[in-house]
Parts: sequence; structure tokens; C-alpha cells
Amino acid sequence: MKNILLINPWIADFTAYDLWAKPLGLLYIGKFLHHYGYDLELIDLTDRLRWGGDKPAKSRGKYPKTLIPKPPVVAHVPRRFGLYGASRKQFAMALKNVTPPKLILVTSHMTYWYPGVRETVTILRDTFPETIIVLGGIYASLFPDHAHQTIQPDYLITGYGEKPVLELSDRIFGISRDYSTVPKHNDAGMLPWDLYPNLNVAPILTSRGCPMHCDYCATPLLNPQFSQREPADVLAEILFLYHQRSIREFAFYDDALFTHKEQHIKPILRGLIKENLAAKFHTPNGLFAREIDAGLAELMRATGFETIRLSMESVIPKWQKASSNKVSTRDFENALVFLENAGFQRKNIEVYIIMGLPGQRYSDVETTLRYVFEQGTISRLAAFSPIPQTPFWQIAKERGCVSDDMDPLLTNNTIYPCASRDFPVEKFLELRKLSNDLNAKIRTNMMD
Repeated sequence: MKNILLINPWIADFTAYDLWAKPLGLLYIGKFLHHYGYDLELIDLTDRLRWGGDKPAKSRGKYPKTLIPKPPVVAHVPRRFGLYGASRKQFAMALKNVTPPKLILVTSHMTYWYPGVRETVTILRDTFPETIIVLGGIYASLFPDHAHQTIQPDYLITGYGEKPVLELSDRIFGISRDYSTVPKHNDAGMLPWDLYPNLNVAPILTSRGCPMHCDYCATPLLNPQFSQREPADVLAEILFLYHQRSIREFAFYDDALFTHKEQHIKPILRGLIKENLAAKFHTPNGLFAREIDAGLAELMRATGFETIRLSMESVIPKWQKASSNKVSTRDFENALVFLENAGFQRKNIEVYIIMGLPGQRYSDVETTLRYVFEQGTISRLAAFSPIPQTPFWQIAKERGCVSDDMDPLLTNNTIYPCASRDFPVEKFLELRKLSNDLNAKIRTNMMD
């Protein structure tokens, strides 16, 4: 029996909130392995529908939290630290019901969540001491040396994992194969959703990567090439989940959902409208406002888009340039008009604003917050997290905010890694309060 256990580990942080999330990278590897004959089991430690938490039947909400001691390097942070997801007892019981695997694949997400990966792997080692453990994912790819030393997997895979994991699995299980015919990855087809006995929301990826190269973003490092699935393939996946799994909520997790809109998202949405689905669609990642035209806005409304988040980042030219100039104020305002004309209310449109970039001033963020407020929309502050190999990592290093051998815990955006004497943590908290106050006025129609 060619059995492989897939593990989505705990989140370890000061805070965490489930926005329709599932470990898509791990599921794509699972789909790839299944295609080549492997049997899979999955334990997703952040599956709220399985483990409970804040209104687990809802598609988004708070994870269950188990308090653990703060790592010494962040002991100064005046917040409680914890593991998010299943309890240790629930994890232990789940492992008892698993067929002892020959191979375990563990993914990783945010680099500063690695204590959750370490805790997960420690329990896996204690339970299955003879099993080979492979680590991949974002943390493993961006901090490979740290991951190797801290997690100590038997194997560590960086970047796209499909083909390397297949080759490794074949060696472990004694299988010979002609790899010249095996693609690097294959995004077509259905993800192995059967690994989730209970499912109330499905995240969807219609593409891989992003054509933009923002100076602070990890996507070009993790996905060097931008590619899109065939619209018919995406539509087939959504229809299967709707009809066969009774899913009524979907979240598009693309970094560039509207790129090549005439050949990609518009045909997908037209196909969904034709099927007359009673479904809701969410966009947790920021949409490119400049791609929204009257036709696309009308399609979004007719399809059932409920959560719309736009990428504004900043109205300051310097920071717009760092964001690949992906949106101007004119683009943004035009998009709002199109969306409003299609039937969306501005007070329900959320806008991402970045703060904490090295060299960014308080007034830069405040100006953008007030601009977004004047447009009648909701601001969502996204704090900067330094990412190795990006241009802003080098800038942050020159300013003394980061070092190449630093603990990834210190890149956590909730502790504002590039806070400075001119822009201290207190000022970040002040901006968050300002954002909340302005949003409250929007929601209660008190803009004057």
C-alpha cells in the first residue's frame, strides 16, 4: 500500500483568523501524487469544522487557541502566544486512527509560524519514529537553513514540490518511472477534496504566481512564472463542489485574479451565471482595481461576489512605485464607480493599505487612510513583514531592521519589525485606531 500522510501544521502566533483558508499547496501536491498512484490521508490541524472554534460551521472565524509559552525572542511582546487549531489531545487521537505511514509530508506557511511546525513535527516523530518526514512550503522555501536546523526533517524541499516529492516518494517506495514525461506541476483537474469528510467552503486557485513584482512580496520568489488554468477547468471544479459536496461559499485565492480578464475571469463568471448557482464568492487577496470595468463589475454582481477587497496599498507615489504601480487613484475611483453602478455598496468594499515599510512615514499611511475614507470604503491595514531576497529586505537590512541570520519570529508583522524612533509601535497602534474609527463612520453613514 503506497500510503502517504499529509499534514497541515498548527499556526503559532499572537493572533490568527480563518479567512476561508485551506492548505492549497499541500492539496496540489496531494493531487499530483494521487494521479501517479499514491494513496493519501490528511490531517489539517487548522480545520475549524473538524476541531471546533468560533462558530465552526461558519466559513470564517477564530481558530481554537491553546496557550503556550512565548518564545524568548518575542518575550517582550505584551500579548499571549498560542497554537491555533486542534488541541494536542485531538491531534493525538487523530494520529491513532491513521494507518502508520511510510512517508509524511508537512507543509509550512508564514515564516514566523514555524514554532507550530516544530510542535507538529515533534509529535509526529514521537508517534511514528521510523517514518520519513519531508518539509516544504513557504517557510521551508524562504528560510531553508533555519528550517533545516529547527525542524530537522529528513528531507526539505523548496519551491514547487510536486515533481521533487514524486521522485522522492518513488525512491522510498521502490518505484521506477520515466520522469522525462512528468511535468514540473499540473494545476488542471480536481483537488483531492475527498480528504475532507466535512467541507463548508472551498478556496479556489485559478492561477499560479503574479505578473507584478512588488518590492516587498514573496510571490515572485515562490512562483517565478505566472500561469492561468483553463476557464472550463476552473468552472468544472466549482460545479463539482457545488453539486457533489453542497459547497455554497468559495474564496478565490489568486494573487492576480483579473489578469487577462477577457480570456480568463470573465468566461469563468459567465459560466457560473449560466449555471444559476446560489453561491457566495469571496476575494481575501487584493484585487487589481485597474482591471475592473463596467462589464466585469456586472459579472461579479450577477455571480454573487460578497467579499471584495481591493489593493490600494498607498496614494503616495513612492510606495505606489514599490507596489509595481498596479493602481492609481484614478484607477481606484473608476473601479468604485463601476462596482457601485453594478449594485455594490461602497461601505462593503474593503481596501488594503500597507504600513510599516522601511522609510515609510506616519503621514504616508494617514493620508491613504483618509483618502480611502473619503471614497466611502473600508480600510484594511496590512503591516509589512520583511521577506528574504526581496528588494525591501535589503532596505530593511541597511536600516538595521533585519539581518540574514535573524530569527524568523522577528519578521512577524504584528510586532512591526521596522518600527523606528520616528515611527514607533505606538504610532502603528494609533493608525489602527484611526482606521477603526473611520470604518465605524462609514458603516454608520457618518462621513461628514
